[in-house]
Amino acid sequence: MKTMLLEDCCEILDSMRVPITAANREEGPYPYYGANGIQDHVADYIFDDELVLLAEDGGNFGSRTRPIAYRVSGKCWVNNHAHVLKPKEGLDVDFLCYSLMFYDTDGLVNGATRQKLTQATMRKMLIPDLPLEQQLEIVNQLNKVIAIRDLRQQEIQKLDELIKARFVEMFGDPIRNTQNRPTTEFINVVKMQRGFDLPVQDRRQDGEIPVYGSNGALDHHNVAKIQGGGVITGRSGTIGKVFYTEGDYWPLNTSLFSVDTHGNNVVYLAYLLQMYELTRFVEGTGVPTLNRNMFHNKQIIDVPIDEQRGFADFVKQVDKSKVVVQKALDEAQLLFDSLMQEYFG
Repeated sequence: MKTMLLEDCCEILDSMRVPITAANREEGPYPYYGANGIQDHVADYIFDDELVLLAEDGGNFGSRTRPIAYRVSGKCWVNNHAHVLKPKEGLDVDFLCYSLMFYDTDGLVNGATRQKLTQATMRKMLIPDLPLEQQLEIVNQLNKVIAIRDLRQQEIQKLDELIKARFVEMFGDPIRNTQNRPTTEFINVVKMQRGFDLPVQDRRQDGEIPVYGSNGALDHHNVAKIQGGGVITGRSGTIGKVFYTEGDYWPLNTSLFSVDTHGNNVVYLAYLLQMYELTRFVEGTGVPTLNRNMFHNKQIIDVPIDEQRGFADFVKQVDKSKVVVQKALDEAQLLFDSLMQEYFG
């Protein structure tokens, strides 16, 4: 395939960038962009155009899911962590963006702790040299797939919001106890314990037991550490996400988990903890940590088991719809990845 250098097909506007420290930013309506997207909004702008921003340092270099380039339009401010590219005549701005989003930067970036794509190297990057009509055909196909993917993601988000709305309808706000329900000590509802170590090399690819970390099920094993289900949430780093399983599982030491639900329903407990905003209990100035001792003497609503089960039944019905939508989302993502590989791989 015929290719062209970025420096030949784009105006490079890096010299116009101006970084502003957080302390010196004046709040306003204009987006303030960095390597990976909007960082803030400021009172003035330095660009008013159709542009592509390509990460210079601190970008998602090497990722197959998080892009290193994105499209901006209209009035904005850009700091010195993103290269600013304006396509020349004959190059569509969306085509330029797609060609750079997941560009293979292996061997192009340098830096041990914070990788950097220098302007000199960026100028020599190659993108497909296609007639404008063909560029627009490719962009049209990709835009349609992204529109479908975004719609499916919105459907999943709406279904999640439906579950939360149902929780509030049934039980009220658990923090403020808006329904004046009886309360009990937190430890009477769920006992929190730390997870267990399980090195990656010891996990089993053919295992059927899910291995949970602070971001959910991430691997499998052939041995269960906990039997009969439970609730899992992160104890450090990622805090606030809550997961549940009704089967056997292995919680990693990055997790806190319920070892004794005291007869409560795990589905209800997971959403109760999610609505309870666990981030309120973090401590530490470096890496945020959720200490189980923080829950001692804390009061939480006490809901009869039949109401918990009614909520759990509702969640499972919604989850069936989410499975269908998730499958459609996965198919759209697979199609997008396939097209990107075909056109820019």
